[in-house]
Amino acid sequence: MNFNRILISCFVLLTLFGYEGMAQIALSHPMNRMVFQRNNSHQGTILIAGTYLSEVDRIEARVVPKQLNWGTSTNWVVIQTNPTNGYFSGSLTVQEGWYQLEVNAYKNNNLVDGKIVERVGVGEVFAIAGQSNAQGGAGVSTSAEDDRVNAIDYNNAYSDYNKLPIGFSKLTGDSTGIGPFHYVPWAWGRLGDLLAARLNVPILFYGAGHGGTSSENWGKSALGQPFDGPFFVRQEYGAPYRALENSVAVYASLTGLRAVLWHQGESDPDTFFETYYNNVKNVIEKSRENAEHSSLAWVVARASRNPGEHLNVIIGQNTLIDGFYYNGYNVPPVPNVFAGPETDNIYGGQNRTDGIHFDTYAGQAEFANLWNASLTDNFFSQSTPMMAAPLLPLTLACAPNNPSTPITLSVSGSYNEYYWSNRDNTDAEARGGNSSGCCNFTYYPPAGYERLNWTTLPHTSSITVAPARLAASVRNSSKKTFFSPIVDLSVFLLPTTPAITPSAAQIRPGDSVTLTGSNCNASYAWSTGSVVNPLVVSPAVTTAYTVDCKTLHCKVTSATQSIKVSSCFPTSLSLNGSVSDSQSPYQSKQSIQSVQKIELSGKINYSAAAKVELLPGFESKVGSVFKVSIEDCND
Repeated sequence: MNFNRILISCFVLLTLFGYEGMAQIALSHPMNRMVFQRNNSHQGTILIAGTYLSEVDRIEARVVPKQLNWGTSTNWVVIQTNPTNGYFSGSLTVQEGWYQLEVNAYKNNNLVDGKIVERVGVGEVFAIAGQSNAQGGAGVSTSAEDDRVNAIDYNNAYSDYNKLPIGFSKLTGDSTGIGPFHYVPWAWGRLGDLLAARLNVPILFYGAGHGGTSSENWGKSALGQPFDGPFFVRQEYGAPYRALENSVAVYASLTGLRAVLWHQGESDPDTFFETYYNNVKNVIEKSRENAEHSSLAWVVARASRNPGEHLNVIIGQNTLIDGFYYNGYNVPPVPNVFAGPETDNIYGGQNRTDGIHFDTYAGQAEFANLWNASLTDNFFSQSTPMMAAPLLPLTLACAPNNPSTPITLSVSGSYNEYYWSNRDNTDAEARGGNSSGCCNFTYYPPAGYERLNWTTLPHTSSITVAPARLAASVRNSSKKTFFSPIVDLSVFLLPTTPAITPSAAQIRPGDSVTLTGSNCNASYAWSTGSVVNPLVVSPAVTTAYTVDCKTLHCKVTSATQSIKVSSCFPTSLSLNGSVSDSQSPYQSKQSIQSVQKIELSGKINYSAAAKVELLPGFESKVGSVFKVSIEDCND
């Protein structure tokens, strides 16, 4: 029995190695550990895209839960048939959960290749914003234990769009970043564990908090206005707001988003409550504009301790949630703002060694517990999540006459900005970093992250380029960003120009002619739809034919070859073979010579303007019908 198991294991391993070795498709979307926002019916749409490296006519996908009770398997679903433009793209609607995604490609019902994404989820996605107790910093951090808690392990203090990688990691370890701006897990790993266990879904965090920032810094930077603030808040790079813009307009476009989790107020001890309200209201409205989601939920913590409590800040935060009504003084609540935790209630040296920051494991545990309690079932049912945006479609055309730049890719539709990538960022270009009061941090995108460079190619809706691994992204004036699939055209075979040689340029009605294609370095595709070469055709009327020389993504069309269908030939005819049925006449504007045998059931007429000669070997059997005449014909 053990020997049989060994044989079976070896067979499975060999099969997997051989299967992977085929490499006829390559997935670009989704990426490993990507989490798509679920809707309020507990479903989500997983977007799937990739490149085919040989001909395929059907792409299928399914999901299987990573662990029992972590989701619901699907059957195999066809996500696209007969893909074109160099890539395939489709979607799979699944129940919330943490899955292995399997994608298979077929040609003529034969499996061409299959790919697996080990971890992909439908769950909850949050963007974190605020100041140091949102971003984290000096002190301990509490990483996630649950496999389903994820983040972008990257940090870029300058919020440069060209530096932003696309990739996802488990939120584990004290130094894992929460991109695009946090350089430590802080307490969010613990919150992720609590939410994943309670909701039984995967969690993804984006980090956009910025230590030492006031509500004025946030409100004015959201509007693009200057402000008086600390030197380390780099206004020239859009800080502190730019990281939140990138979270809701760039990253959340790919995954969707449930809400922004706001924890800020410690830097506003002297801010009038309505001023605080207006500052944060500006940020909320700008984030909704950037996301193109007017009902984007915000969850606002009541936080002011620095190290004492400041009622004016708490009133401002409560006004955002519930409004302020007192003795005729009315300030309305901001719609779709929900009550977050009251974290001022966590204090003492065991929780905050400096009286301000949750820089202990105990303090972070309490912080996470309160956030978990505030994200109630009512919040999830009453908030309206933003779902992932569809992938941007591309159109591929080829230019065989330009062998150095034979590829033209185009984006349809009108957008404010266009970006194209034909290469990865170098280490120097991809390097990100940040600093705290004690240390400088340098980040590179982890292995497997996409580090697309958006600066090399023209910012136009259509580009003509050399073979490469190509992708597009576009932006609306709102800053909302959309991404195409990544199309791997680094191997791009150009076809040669084919030619057609007919066995005859003219045939009688009912006759056949053989068309032979030549000078093609790939496969032939005739204007009739046939891919057989040579091609035998029997046109009923005069017909023009072409043949394409077709590579995987490109084709060149031959010159037209017309086959005339008429019994009247302009030249002399020399006839042989047999006539065993009723055929169209042979007519010539010159002469006819024949050695044909007219069988018993044959029927044929000859006519020529000059002469008809029946040469030795000609035979007309008794009972056949044969007629000869001297006359001109009209073609």
